[in-house]
Amino acid sequence: MYKKTIILITSLFLTSCGVQTQINENGIIANGKIKHNQKIGKWTTTKDGKTFSVGKYKNGKEAGNWKYYYPNGSLHQKGKFINGAGNGTWYYYYSDGNFMGQGEQRGDKQIGLWKWYHKNGQPYTERLYENGKVLEIKSCFDKVGKSLDCGKLENGNGYIIFHDVEDYKNPPNKLKVENGDIKWNE
Repeated sequence: MYKKTIILITSLFLTSCGVQTQINENGIIANGKIKHNQKIGKWTTTKDGKTFSVGKYKNGKEAGNWKYYYPNGSLHQKGKFINGAGNGTWYYYYSDGNFMGQGEQRGDKQIGLWKWYHKNGQPYTERLYENGKVLEIKSCFDKVGKSLDCGKLENGNGYIIFHDVEDYKNPPNKLKVENGDIKWNE
């Protein structure tokens, strides 16, 4: 009788905070704990056997520090979540480990001055955001520090030019901006 009680208690405990693996349609495998149908604690996602992200959940929402990785295993970005939304300073890196840029988020929206760099560490561009909308291009330089055209914005309207700072052979991408929203598919 004692053994049956111990087995029953152990089974109930493992069921209440059991580890569950979920697979989504993109082949990403997520491993972590689920309690009361909500993700809790540390979760790790992998794709093709390689770590894609590591972070924690609280009450089913991302919480605390999260890290995302390139397929080669190097850090791509890191930042903090509060109640499922990106908050605080987020840092970005190139696949070779060099620093790419940083900026602030509040409630999953970009705010303040975002700074981006070339792989060699030279400044690339600085853009001003408010409530997730790009308002102004403060500066833009090529990899040797010469002034570069990154577009023209007035009060969040105009155009923005994205340069492929990982492969300078690729042509720049010019996109329309209306009321701070970048029109990606036009």
